[in-house]
Amino acid sequence: MNVVVFSGTTEGRALSYALAELGAQVTVCVATEYGKIDQGFCPGIQVKSGRLEQADMIPVLQDKTLCIDATHPYATQVTQNIREAA
Repeated sequence: MNVVVFSGTTEGRALSYALAELGAQVTVCVATEYGKIDQGFCPGIQVKSGRLEQADMIPVLQDKTLCIDATHPYATQVTQNIREAA
């Protein structure tokens, strides 16, 4: 399974690790370099850092089986962009 996790929370990191442990290939998108460092390294996980607009998200979602929004609950614009890109 090929999964993308838009992460901005501790839960997103834990989820990405759990998915990788189950054998999924996980792409984690975080907004900042700190988020990339906080995500850490785990086999099966690729981390992309930098803020993405809707148009930037479309290629990231291209070959993914599942898209998970684990961003901050108040990150409403990001959630809207993810929905529209998906």
